[in-house]
Amino acid sequence: MMKSILKSPLIPMILFVLIITFLLLSLTNTLVNLARLSFMILVLFTFLWLTFIKLYNRRDSNNQIKPLGLIPPEFREMDEGQQWVTYKACRNVYIYYSFALPAVAVICFLLSDRILVPLICIGVLGIGQYIVYWLTTVHVLNRI
Repeated sequence: MMKSILKSPLIPMILFVLIITFLLLSLTNTLVNLARLSFMILVLFTFLWLTFIKLYNRRDSNNQIKPLGLIPPEFREMDEGQQWVTYKACRNVYIYYSFALPAVAVICFLLSDRILVPLICIGVLGIGQYIVYWLTTVHVLNRI
């Protein structure tokens, strides 16, 4: 169970949301304390995640998790069926970006006078990517 939690797409999504929250709050001069709090939560969450990975890798040295690997941990490519599920999910994320990137470009162009709009758009793109990937994975696995 610990491996499935550590390799779930929720962990990178939570880290991504915390980074975007910190960046958004740090750009406003009035919410400095909230920016510091979000940064501390980000550091604490990252430290706990890396500690749990280290504990898991000590306990199960044959099936280690690489926290800073090039391949995201949510890719489950043990056999051909899981590779197919990953393929379908990545394909849907690619389709999502083919529609979302032009929309974000238009939004950033129209609202270029506001400094927070690009960061919010990047946050929405990242969260959307994880949602599309996760929903596709769950949908395909439930159909099998």
